[in-house]
Amino acid sequence: MLGLLIGRLGLNKADAMSLTKAQFEAVIKHGLEGYQDQWKRTRWLATVLVNISGKSVKRTITETELMRFENEKKNNGFKEFLKAHGAGHKE
Repeated sequence: MLGLLIGRLGLNKADAMSLTKAQFEAVIKHGLEGYQDQWKRTRWLATVLVNISGKSVKRTITETELMRFENEKKNNGFKEFLKAHGAGHKE
């Protein structure tokens, strides 16, 4: 993980070693958000190309139909209900 901080985020080793846990987590979150933003731009471009082609699709395709990120998933709430009420235990 330290290599990620030093390489991709441009921190030197001394700065990376001096980070607190909260700072470390914030830097990692920032890096992951930037990485996801790059994928969102790629997904958008792919959507444009698919929709321009016209021959391969009968209707307009949305970005989330091509690829959906974990934080974009639709939940019906049932999974969260089961987690909250301990459905994993055996009787």
